[in-house]
Amino acid sequence: MNQPYNSIKIAIYIILLVLAASCSPEKKLAMEFVTKAKTKSILVLTPDYLYKTNLKTYIMDSLGIADDEKKDSLLLLHSYFLVDLNDSLFIANYVLGYTKALGKFGIRVFEQDETEQFLRIDSNSYQVNIAQIELEETLYTYRDEEMIYDKYFYHDHNLNAVYVNSWLEINSFDDNTSKQHLYFTSDMITDIADGAFDYDIFSNKVRYMYNIDSLKLDVLYDFAYRLGKEYAAYTYDLLLNEELDKKIDSSVRSKNYWRYDPINHIFYPATDDRLQPINE
Repeated sequence: MNQPYNSIKIAIYIILLVLAASCSPEKKLAMEFVTKAKTKSILVLTPDYLYKTNLKTYIMDSLGIADDEKKDSLLLLHSYFLVDLNDSLFIANYVLGYTKALGKFGIRVFEQDETEQFLRIDSNSYQVNIAQIELEETLYTYRDEEMIYDKYFYHDHNLNAVYVNSWLEINSFDDNTSKQHLYFTSDMITDIADGAFDYDIFSNKVRYMYNIDSLKLDVLYDFAYRLGKEYAAYTYDLLLNEELDKKIDSSVRSKNYWRYDPINHIFYPATDDRLQPINE
C-alpha cells in the first residue's frame, strides 16, 4: 500500500539533491568560468617536427646490428607508416583540431604567428606550448572471445598500432610565478578487426571468420585532428578545475575532476580522460 508513497518520497529526495548540487558554490563557480570564457585568451605554440620510433624490433633480429643509432634508423626505414608520414601535415591537422575546439569553448585563440598581438593582452591569458609529439609504431594484441555452449573460444589478432604521445606546457600569465607546468597524454590507433565465431551444430565445430580494416596514412592524419580536438577539451577542463581548486576551500571542494560539454552545457566527472601532470 505504501509503495507509491515511498516512490514519491524518493523522487522528491532526488530532485532536492539535484537542486542542492545546482546551487553549490562549486557549480556556481564552474558556470561563472564558462560564461566568462570569451574574456580568456590562449596562445598556442607548436613543435616543428615529430619524434618517430618503430618499436617492431623483431624485424632486426636477423640483421645482427648492435649500433643503436643505425638500428633506430633502419627500424624507421622499415616501418609501415612512420617512414612515409608527413610531419608537417600531421602537426597541422593536430593543431587545427586543437585551436578549432578551443574556439568552440568561447576562448579567443592565438596561433604562433600572432604572438605579438597576443602579448598586448593584459589579463585572463594563457600560453599552451605543445612541446613534443611522439609517434610509436608497434603491434597490439587484440583478443576476440566468446562463450559458446559453456565453452570458451578466442582468437588473438596482432594488429598494427600507432601510439601518439603528447607533452604540453601550460601556464597562466596572471600567475606571478614563471614556472611552466608540464602535462602528458597518450592515445593509440590500430587496425580494426571485425570477426565472428560460427558454430556448426552438425559438425559440432567452431570456425572463426574475420576481416581486417588496415590502418592507413590518411586515417592517421584524421586521427591527429581528432586528438587535437580532444586535447583542447582536456586543456579547458584543466583550466576549469584549477580555477575551482584555487577559489574553493579544500573542505568544500568535491573530489570530482569536472569535464564540461560545450554542446549540451553540462558538467560530468572525468576519469582518466584528462591531462596528466608530470612531477618535476
